Amino acid sequence: MNDMLQEIKEIGTSIIEVTDLDLLRENANLNGESFSGKMSKFGSEYSKWYAKSWVMPEQLVKSINDNYVYVHDLDQYVLGTTNCIFIPFGKLLREGFSTGNGSIRPPKSISTAMALVAIIFQSQQNAQYGGVSANMIDYDLAPYVANSFEKHFKDGLKYLSEPVPRTPLDISISNDNLGKLMPRTYQYAYEMTHQETKQAAESLVHNLNTMSSRAGGQIPFTSLNYGTCTSTEGRMVVDALLDATISGLGQGETPIFPIQIFKCKKGVNQSEGDPNYDLFLKSIECSSKRLYPNFANIDAPFNLQHYIPGKPDTEFATMGCRTRVVSDRFGRNHLSGKGNISFNTINLVKLGIEYGTCIGDRKVSDIEGFYKELSCQMDIALEGLLHRFNIQSNQVAKASDFMMREGVWEGGEMLKSDDHVGDLIKHGSLSIGFIGLAECMKALYGKHHAEDEEVLKKATSVIEHMRAFCDEASERLNLNISLFATPAEGLSGKFTKVDKDTYGVIEGVTDRDYYTNSFHIPVYYPVTCSKKITLESPFHALCNAGAISYVELNGNARNNPEAFRSIVQFALQSDISYFSVNHTVDRCPECGHEGIIGSECPACGASEQDTHFYRLRRVTGYLTGDYTTRFNSAKVSEVKDRVKHL
Repeated sequence: MNDMLQEIKEIGTSIIEVTDLDLLRENANLNGESFSGKMSKFGSEYSKWYAKSWVMPEQLVKSINDNYVYVHDLDQYVLGTTNCIFIPFGKLLREGFSTGNGSIRPPKSISTAMALVAIIFQSQQNAQYGGVSANMIDYDLAPYVANSFEKHFKDGLKYLSEPVPRTPLDISISNDNLGKLMPRTYQYAYEMTHQETKQAAESLVHNLNTMSSRAGGQIPFTSLNYGTCTSTEGRMVVDALLDATISGLGQGETPIFPIQIFKCKKGVNQSEGDPNYDLFLKSIECSSKRLYPNFANIDAPFNLQHYIPGKPDTEFATMGCRTRVVSDRFGRNHLSGKGNISFNTINLVKLGIEYGTCIGDRKVSDIEGFYKELSCQMDIALEGLLHRFNIQSNQVAKASDFMMREGVWEGGEMLKSDDHVGDLIKHGSLSIGFIGLAECMKALYGKHHAEDEEVLKKATSVIEHMRAFCDEASERLNLNISLFATPAEGLSGKFTKVDKDTYGVIEGVTDRDYYTNSFHIPVYYPVTCSKKITLESPFHALCNAGAISYVELNGNARNNPEAFRSIVQFALQSDISYFSVNHTVDRCPECGHEGIIGSECPACGASEQDTHFYRLRRVTGYLTGDYTTRFNSAKVSEVKDRVKHL
């Protein structure tokens, strides 16, 4: 006990005195050196210590201490909080809602609706610890564009004195006949609605970048999925969001939130002649300038199997980091109103070291022993998920407050405040993740999966084994157990540091400050865009809890949108489920120039010695405004190692 108390005291001291920057920078969205960041970290570290000391299964704690398993958001374990959710914005806006301090009536315009989207995001993020996402924001907001058009049209009738036909008017922005009958009034209403929608989108983007209301003064992890609504109103929403993102924030900065995801679907937005192809091209322009939107692939077979035409809630969408929630063994095979409950990650590298030829006198890798231990650690990780799920299930509805009371989690509004939530949250997913497949292969076979086709097959077999374990557990336990390509941020260096201390520096395995994210090709390994996409594609089908792939572009992506588009569409055709393109977006605060900046701004000549250039980079699917001051040391090291995929 004295050792535990000493440990927690040392952690507290390091927070106060800012002597452990990696601890304070585990989350790039959190300013860990601020007062609120330190206060949040204090509570977080004590909660972790309490969970490990008094609550969690002993075997799970042992696996954590032995560096086999990582429990994500451990500070939330004892509270029974859940991870992330797709919010049913259509329902909340249509019916109205209460924040707990007052009721909000349904909006009657697009400007009010978008303002309420920000309020809903802000209210929900206090009921959970992970991301909050809109899976079809264009569909959800389209009715309020229609409301605004009707209002502006009626105003036009007053102002313009245009003759009104005797026949009843269908006041709709998509009514071509209305434009012919009353062209001046229609044009006035259209232009006013378009302007209002653009202003509303700009306001929403600004709001979602300034709501420092999450624990520790963080901005909520918000995501918007859009791109498939072909109505005039829905298209106007998407167009406005893209315009607002291209324009940037107050001084032209790239918005960090919301994470934006363009949903790609053949026949809707992927070819000339498709109704939303122009919006896809605009999303390419936007992403080439701002790194958002990312791209979600509805047509990937494992996503398409759940898609029902005419039911946008069945279209694949994702949390910005990569989480995928669509199938449900209890029948809710749609997205909104549910999410991931929690997840644990397996350190594949440690297993590779222990059963490879890296240590001891072993000349040949013990593959049978590797798989046996992998299954053992997955059992332990699963035991932890089930133990935690029991705590989560036994929470009462009022503990989640807004989420249950307002039916953000589907069916929550039917519960009384003291009812347990287990029967509802079972519709979400419990996930087992993994990190370091590349280093694991290096430890077992001397090469990673981009260096050798046989090793690629063996790497695929490892992930197939993990997926089969999750599928079998789902059947046996009657729960949604899924496999996750872990978005390792703070974790990227934690496993590595302990393994390096334990086993020493092993070339290609522990010789860097980080392990490679999930199944990715190592960031330092030179490979073409098409090769990287081709190598990583098969793993997306196996990781049914979510995955992301990306490529790094050389040069200024803004100058070649056609090449950018061809890369995105090649990834979609290769059945990549969720894809993004990384490219350099540096910013000079002196003149506002954005692009590639070396030691000197090419626009105004400001030098790095005198000016702190903001270097925007992606981490686990989302962006951070300046990786040099926000990323932990492992992620900084990883960014520096990233090669360009030509």
